[in-house]
Amino acid sequence: MAATPAPGVETRNTERGTDVPAPPPVQQDAAGSQGLSLFTRLFLLILACALPPLVGLGWKMMDTNADALQELVRHLHRSIVGDVQRAVRGELARVEQELAGLGQLLFAPGLGDDATRFALVGSRLAALGNIDFVTLYAPSGQSVTTVKADEVPAPELAPRLDAGLLQALTSSGHLVVQGVRTSAQGGPVLEVFFPIVREGSVRAILGTQVKLGELCALMGELGEKFLGSRENVFVVDKERRLVLHADPSRVASREDFSTHGLFAALSGNSSFGTDMAAISDFHHEGQAMVGSLEVLSERGWAVAVQQPQSVAYASLSEMRASILAALAVAALVALAVGLLGARQLTRPIRDLVAATRALAERTFRGVGERVTRRADELGTLARAFDSMALTLEAKEREVVTQTQVRAALSRYLSPDVVELVVSNPDQLRLGGERREVTIFFADVVGFTRLSESQPPEVIVALLNELFTFATEIIQRRGGIIDKFIGDCIMAVWGSPQSHSDDALRAVQAAEDLRRWLDVGNRRWRARWGIEIQLAIGIHTGPAVAGNVGSEKRMEYTVIGDTVNVAARLEAMAQPGQILVSETTRERLGESGLELVPAGERKLHGRTAVTSVYEVPA
Repeated sequence: MAATPAPGVETRNTERGTDVPAPPPVQQDAAGSQGLSLFTRLFLLILACALPPLVGLGWKMMDTNADALQELVRHLHRSIVGDVQRAVRGELARVEQELAGLGQLLFAPGLGDDATRFALVGSRLAALGNIDFVTLYAPSGQSVTTVKADEVPAPELAPRLDAGLLQALTSSGHLVVQGVRTSAQGGPVLEVFFPIVREGSVRAILGTQVKLGELCALMGELGEKFLGSRENVFVVDKERRLVLHADPSRVASREDFSTHGLFAALSGNSSFGTDMAAISDFHHEGQAMVGSLEVLSERGWAVAVQQPQSVAYASLSEMRASILAALAVAALVALAVGLLGARQLTRPIRDLVAATRALAERTFRGVGERVTRRADELGTLARAFDSMALTLEAKEREVVTQTQVRAALSRYLSPDVVELVVSNPDQLRLGGERREVTIFFADVVGFTRLSESQPPEVIVALLNELFTFATEIIQRRGGIIDKFIGDCIMAVWGSPQSHSDDALRAVQAAEDLRRWLDVGNRRWRARWGIEIQLAIGIHTGPAVAGNVGSEKRMEYTVIGDTVNVAARLEAMAQPGQILVSETTRERLGESGLELVPAGERKLHGRTAVTSVYEVPA
């Protein structure tokens, strides 16, 4: 290799005997000092790529958190409403059960005279916590007598029941709630009546007053525990008057809630006679609130839950502040990464510029030494500079590489294709010929889930074993492997060599592969605890077979709609299923192979329907 001459000194080419002028020195590009530097452009590009997604992600997270919090509040309200409904229904069911038991004491045979029965009822009332007395009414509605526990003030019930109440008791046969009253002790009570039915007719009616203290306490407990205030859970009747509330005095006064903001979501003066639910934002006493309402239609009541928005969504502002802080930190990190990244990208370019100058000065050895250790495109470029200094060695390596590639050609191509390439080198050009082929696709079903559950080494070993046996089966049946597409095998019959029974060979190969898979699955199940299934599609039709690609890199393959149809059939096949097209079935002729019609299918991307057949197992 010639030594590097000094600038401006002529040297003599000893081989040709001619004078060769020294190369001119590399000149600085005047434009290089104008505009933004490459470092600045890369830095700005990195920021432009990093910051907008970060900001968009932050806003999306805030919106998502807001929606999730709102849904959580609604779910909490529905849960509280459900608890109140269950408590009210349970209490009324217990009252009805207790009154039915008292009716047994009053009218069951064999319990003695009236005085004895009344004494038994009084003893039972003394043991109850929510009922102190019962008033017995005749079927006509006239009061007969009142039985109460000891030391209980005389109760106040109507001496005669009105016709509407009697009709309701007779038609329902169950407990009828008359309304909220104030007891003799001053607390709120629920006035209820229960018919005693014997032999299909009303024998008597029991009336009593149910204490609401426990239910009111439950309202306060739920409101204080989950909603921040005892005032936020209540029950109203169809007239919007309080039935249950944490403050018993407000229930006793029958406070009117008709002007409450939550009921603005209801049209007219709904009587709460049908099941309904409402969730609404509203204002109450100058404060933004969120509330839910659900109807107890069997009683004509509605359970209401409310909460100040500032309390319900208190964590939202904290989440937004946290997200904004995270965005600020991410932006700072993006700035730091942009600076470091731009520096790391421009440093090897400067080294390559220096190497280019050295190359112009005929310094052919070690010219990218500072960059060759990189594993990216810049490292590849640097190593290319070094390879130019070793031309002869590179040529020798090229010969060795070509020999190795030629020896390994059969590993990547079918023997027929290898023979075609070797015997007819002139065919190594782009283009192809139209011919009828049979296309075969086989795909591993559920490969994505399998890849997620197994180490990559296991997946590669399994695919290699599957592809090895599949290649052997397909080539034994006269087909060629066109390509492996991930976990999918594409094979061709009819190119480059064709046979009269190519369609039958393809179907037989599919059956052989399906039978072999039983053996393979036993091996894989014992070795790795997994097994696979294949979906296979076969179609026969015209296609162009030949070399596709570029002058420097080409691939022998087949192209056409026939390939697309075969791929669609494979995508349609179920695990372990082999589907063939109508054209393939016709080419089978008198082979004796029985196919099961699978109906006409419309394949994805095609307007015409295709008759599909299944190869039975």
